[in-house]
Amino acid sequence: MRLSRRSLLQLALTLPLAGGVKAALPPQRIAVLDWGLTELLLSLGVTPLAVSAPQWYRQLIGLPTLPAQVQDIGLLFQPNLEALYGLKPDLIIITPAHAMSKPMLEAIAPTLTLATGRLASFYASCDKLATRLALKPQAARLRAGLDQQLLHTQDALRQQAATPCYLASPVDDLHIRLYGENSFFNDVMQRVGLTNAWRGAVNAQGEAQVEIQQIAGSQHARLLIMPAPGQSPAALRGWTQSRLWRALPLTRCPQRIVLPHAISESGALLSAQRFAHDLETTLTTLSGAHCD
Repeated sequence: MRLSRRSLLQLALTLPLAGGVKAALPPQRIAVLDWGLTELLLSLGVTPLAVSAPQWYRQLIGLPTLPAQVQDIGLLFQPNLEALYGLKPDLIIITPAHAMSKPMLEAIAPTLTLATGRLASFYASCDKLATRLALKPQAARLRAGLDQQLLHTQDALRQQAATPCYLASPVDDLHIRLYGENSFFNDVMQRVGLTNAWRGAVNAQGEAQVEIQQIAGSQHARLLIMPAPGQSPAALRGWTQSRLWRALPLTRCPQRIVLPHAISESGALLSAQRFAHDLETTLTTLSGAHCD
């Protein structure tokens, strides 16, 4: 049976309590339409039934590992409704950005809307998800692990905190992506006591794409370079060893530090913990080894 968006919307209006009989039990067959929320669910020990574009989760976030049997239900904001209906999920997890699709999704299964994007949002979403799935002890352990890492990193970086840091990912030979105010990474930097050196305009995700010359003259800041997902070490070395890069004050050692792992801004609490750990391990061992 093929299901159009119109027929699903009609079903949503006639069956507003779809799945209500199962509401008393924690959902078991869960579909997720966001990669950060996929990470969050996996971090609580739950394997989803289906995820939007799971190959992109594996490429951008990667940890916790998404098992191969997890079903692909299409794009983040254009899910395959027919495939989703056929999987008979108990719960569909969405974000506020899915508001337009929510009536059609509710015709298939109950939905749970969780906020993403900012560290505080993921803390709140972790608690909300744990309540819905009866996983409060698991959520407490996840939060405690992150809080412990943030406190440890903050203590370890007290001597580094006086130097503002730009956090950047490479775009091309001339441009970088900076993570500024309102970004997921800036939230973590603030929690560990670091000051973000970028004070310019940012988009809704807290990011700005700029020419490297725009910040390269900074004399009293540090440049933290985070590899882009999928970028090989050789490609990153070639990028940072270009003639332009070597001619700019900010890109010389020891101001320039390459973080060891690509961590996606689409991630959740575990990604925040990994990022804090990388900040600690690199900034507490400043040496030429981090500037090759």
